[in-house]
Amino acid sequence: MVGRFSILAAGVAGALLLLFTLSAFLTAGESRAGLSTRQCQAYSDTLLAMGEAERRLAWDCTRSSGEGGRAVTWLRFEGWNRPPRYLFAPYTGFASITIAALEADGSVRMRHYRPAEVDLVVASQFFRLDLPEASATTRAYLVAFDRPYSMMLIGESRLDDDPAGRSTPQVAILIALTAGMLVMPFLFDFLAYMMLRERFVLVHSGMTMAGLVWVAAAGGLLNAFVQLPVAVLALLGQMGFAVGACLTGFFIDAFVEPDALPRRARVALRALSGLMLCLAIACSLQLPALQGPGSTIYLIAFTPMVPVCLIAIVWALLRGSRAAWFVVAAWLPIVVVTAERATRAMSDHAAPPVADLGVFVALVLEVVIFAMGIAHRLLSIRRERDRAIDRVKALKQLSERDPLTGLLNRRAIEERFVVLRQDGFTTLAVIDLDHFKRINDTFGHATGDLVLKVVGEALRVDDANMMAFRMGGEEFLLLIRGADSVQRAERQRQEIARSVAQEDLGCLVTASMGIVEVTGGALPGVSFATIYARADRLLYEAKASGRNRMACERIKAFQPRHGDRRAA
Repeated sequence: MVGRFSILAAGVAGALLLLFTLSAFLTAGESRAGLSTRQCQAYSDTLLAMGEAERRLAWDCTRSSGEGGRAVTWLRFEGWNRPPRYLFAPYTGFASITIAALEADGSVRMRHYRPAEVDLVVASQFFRLDLPEASATTRAYLVAFDRPYSMMLIGESRLDDDPAGRSTPQVAILIALTAGMLVMPFLFDFLAYMMLRERFVLVHSGMTMAGLVWVAAAGGLLNAFVQLPVAVLALLGQMGFAVGACLTGFFIDAFVEPDALPRRARVALRALSGLMLCLAIACSLQLPALQGPGSTIYLIAFTPMVPVCLIAIVWALLRGSRAAWFVVAAWLPIVVVTAERATRAMSDHAAPPVADLGVFVALVLEVVIFAMGIAHRLLSIRRERDRAIDRVKALKQLSERDPLTGLLNRRAIEERFVVLRQDGFTTLAVIDLDHFKRINDTFGHATGDLVLKVVGEALRVDDANMMAFRMGGEEFLLLIRGADSVQRAERQRQEIARSVAQEDLGCLVTASMGIVEVTGGALPGVSFATIYARADRLLYEAKASGRNRMACERIKAFQPRHGDRRAA
């Protein structure tokens, strides 16, 4: 089985490589992919005048890691190969953005924006701002982000000359397909939970819904239908990613087979996932107290989960878990892409346009592979439950069967009597072997057991209208429906003596019988004990009359004729 799952993991890796190649093809060679500019950054505790900021701030053009906790983040763009027209920045909270075009003669042309004034780009993780128009003497653009929440602004902000930025129709289609593919596993989870109410199905549906929220917000799909504030989009995107990632620990706990993980590992997964979920959600809310370091804390919050989940998966694999292989295959793409995004945010390194699309592809692969794993796990659970049900049925049959004769026992008839009577079994016959104690005393209990087996075979007939039971000891019972029930019961009583004689057991066996026939809907709702007591009384009457015979009683319902009263 390991070989097949290894092939599955290799296939997922191949599909990931293919989709990355496809995404690169869709975006490669586009002149709209961005301008060749040099980006420098600086920080300030106060918002300075543009000219003063240009002179006083210590500009860093080495693309070093971002500095959190400062009130203003400054970016300077210079050295473009064609005049830019727009600034693109990732979704995040901020107080205001000021853009200045610095001219060669020292003059400054500025534009100032509030969060409500930004333009949201469809199928993109960026909002767009118009730059002051570039002239032949424009040597740089200076951008001041007042109280930005996320330091991703440093690594992700860029200039472009096309209003769509990196977004293309192909990219929009890819993101829309991603959202559509996330809807299907959610519906699958709903149907699966209706059939088998397993906890991991609910957790996976939560992961899928969180992924759908993240794709709709961070992928820019919501921009095509509604114009939400950029801070709300940032909150939805970070919240969706945080919930989806932290639910992974709960999913592993519920998804991996019960015997594949020790209890301590499951407790650790649940506790750590809950703690990280609270921390990540708090950072997603973009609280003022977390401004600056919030984005770093947001990313670091997931770090402890990696070793804990990794240890749990390795442990499960060593114990032969099949579900763990699906987790490995699903995590492979999402871990690689997440690590790349975290590195980009914390180290400020540049990335090609395809990197923005890889996370959507990886998310789809994760959810789809987990859906395949859920289907496999549900089939396994269903097979286990079917086997358990079969064992219960077998045990129930054993509890309702007499082990010596194979006939149904007293418990079986007492539990089913009402239903059997409704099905037409209205004749009850009690049969008792004559002088059976003498047979045991004379020939031994082994011979007595053989006699009981022969009697069981004699009473067991291939007739859907007659059922035989062993009530205990040498007493048997017949339930009969249909016409001539008394005559058929009598034939079975006489068959006992013939069957024992044919076996040449050295003894003669006869039987007495008491039979009650209830016709015409008489005694409605009567209990088994009542009818059995009447038949047992008739049995002893037959024994008192000399044995090897039957005593019969027919009970009819009295149906008064309406309108046939005699005059007083």
